Amino acid sequence: MEHEKSTPKPESFNLRCVIILHKATHKPENIISAITDGYAKLCQETIFFTNNQKLFDKFQKFQNNYTMYHVDSSLNHFYWTYYLYAMEFSSKVPAQWTFLGDDQTYLIVPNLRNTLRNFDSEKPVVLGKVKDTSTLFSWLFPLSSFKKISVRGGVVLSNPAIDKLSACKGFFFSRASDFALYDCSEKYGVQIADPFDEDALRLFNDLPPKQIIAPDSKLFRSSPTKAGKCSDHAISFGQLSEKDMRVLQFGMSLKVFGRGGLDTSSNETTDF
Repeated sequence: MEHEKSTPKPESFNLRCVIILHKATHKPENIISAITDGYAKLCQETIFFTNNQKLFDKFQKFQNNYTMYHVDSSLNHFYWTYYLYAMEFSSKVPAQWTFLGDDQTYLIVPNLRNTLRNFDSEKPVVLGKVKDTSTLFSWLFPLSSFKKISVRGGVVLSNPAIDKLSACKGFFFSRASDFALYDCSEKYGVQIADPFDEDALRLFNDLPPKQIIAPDSKLFRSSPTKAGKCSDHAISFGQLSEKDMRVLQFGMSLKVFGRGGLDTSSNETTDF
């Protein structure tokens, strides 16, 4: 997606991280630990949302540097009403940028910071992986939208974008978050950006690195698969296990395989 380039001051970078926990997540305490040991340390504020009452009660018993809210709902963040609630509620105190992901998403904050230098936080903008789901038969449904912003890969929003998207309510039927996010952004004048690197590789990813590099051919028996490549400047990966998150963090915290490690004292890109 095309976007206007501007240069926000690097020293003003402020990031709120909002993580939605799946009710069915196995050993959620381990996932929370992997996130808080990793990228959450680089967020100025970290907020968890869950509809798991037992997890919420257990979390409250311990002294934490992070906030958790319980949502009394049988839905999850794949439904727009839940997703919008988490977005709105977490932004009561405005932040320059808000990352909204789930407990299977990992964020590489230094790479995000460098990418956001090209965007103005005072304008309504949403960054994420845009997908076009149209097919040869889509022309049969001219009033339908086939584009979406994948919530599995995480989404980054400016505060003005959240303000505008907050008006996108009142659907007669339940809406999927990823389709609603794209449609609402277009309707309310929010700039949509799907950033790529100099090698035309996506920065927001809704799959783990191993599936991008070597996809499982068993899942695609009808056609052969080709090995892919992850951008050295990747911002996010989705559908990760706790082990995957630990491996990503290890790769960023140490200089391994000639790649640059994570440096929290500078604005240098972390090569993955």
